[in-house]
Amino acid sequence: MKNILIIFLLFLSFGLVAQEEWDPTDHQIATWQFRKISPSDVSNFLSNEDNVYRQVVKDAIAQGRMKHWGLLRKVNGNTSDGHNYFFYNGFENLTDIDNSWWSESGPAFGLRPVQSQGVLGVAHTLPAIQVFADNPKPGNYIKINYANPTNVGEFARLQNEIWKPFIKKYVNDTESSWAGWEVHQVVSPTGNAYNWSIATVDHFTTLSGALNPFPEGAEWPEGLEAINDLLPDGKFYKSVIYEVVFYEGTEMSK
Repeated sequence: MKNILIIFLLFLSFGLVAQEEWDPTDHQIATWQFRKISPSDVSNFLSNEDNVYRQVVKDAIAQGRMKHWGLLRKVNGNTSDGHNYFFYNGFENLTDIDNSWWSESGPAFGLRPVQSQGVLGVAHTLPAIQVFADNPKPGNYIKINYANPTNVGEFARLQNEIWKPFIKKYVNDTESSWAGWEVHQVVSPTGNAYNWSIATVDHFTTLSGALNPFPEGAEWPEGLEAINDLLPDGKFYKSVIYEVVFYEGTEMSK
């Protein structure tokens, strides 16, 4: 157990050292929790999150115990035997994850019965790169591009060097549907049996923007080949669009 902890700390330290020349991100660690909710339970599930748990989240954010909380609904992809919702929880510091609100007894008043709250999986990620508009736009939809590059560190470095300067123009263009862009490195779980070790997250104001990010075409930046060469067959493992149903953060809510 001690050796595993040392390896984890070395991984986290390497990520932080490698990024010390990059723009800072506003949180250090994130939890992704994937859920499968039956259609008959969706109404009660959303009511519980909006009317009961959401207030607890607001209190946790006000106390500095959390930075971000979001509930997202899968728009496309296989939803029949996989997840159809997922929670995103962002923490400013790694140690904040030890004092998260869900480790306490949750509130019971006002809860509606939900039978299908099965958790299909949990992942922890390190937000490596963040780009958001100088004048914030509503990120109503996101497209997550799950990837398993042969070299995670090099993939993130090239994203920072090549893609970030390119996409900043679109994120800050008031006529563009782009609202933001991020890169997340997976901290856990890892290994050959896990099919994604990094994810890029594209934020959009509209669903049409998520489906067609560059409607007028684009002049692609030099060096994209180096990024694609790190991906099996030059492609992401999968890309899935989600709708942001609820969001709470230090500066805004939805």
